Amino acid sequence: MKTKLIAVPAIAAASLLALTGCIQMPPPTSGGSGDGGTGTGTAGSLEGTSWSGGIDQVVAPFGFTLNADGTVDITQWGESGETYDSPADVWDGDASDVTITITGLQPGNFGLTVTGTAEDGRMDLSGEGTNGSSYTLTATQD
Repeated sequence: MKTKLIAVPAIAAASLLALTGCIQMPPPTSGGSGDGGTGTGTAGSLEGTSWSGGIDQVVAPFGFTLNADGTVDITQWGESGETYDSPADVWDGDASDVTITITGLQPGNFGLTVTGTAEDGRMDLSGEGTNGSSYTLTATQD
């Protein structure tokens, strides 16, 4: 009787293991895909990382955090150290290819979108502002 009691759970476990190979699991998501986490980045995740640097011709120092939900929190704005959190500030991608959009940077709702890499603790992004000018965001990981 003991043999039957041990055999039943063992058979059930073996069956479950055999079936797991048949189930298609969704691909891993990259942090902060800005689209609800459906990105499939395989390079280093930037989710939850904090950065300090500056945006040329706009502000320095500039600190920010890339949140898991795809939003960006501004943790330091200039020497005054102001902080703000706008749901319109978003990011997407991974360390090998990241895009960040920041809105409301100056009066008149000036914003910018920059793209580049964030590898080895250094972020180098470039892009265009809503005013048509080119900008560079450089930062190091905190």
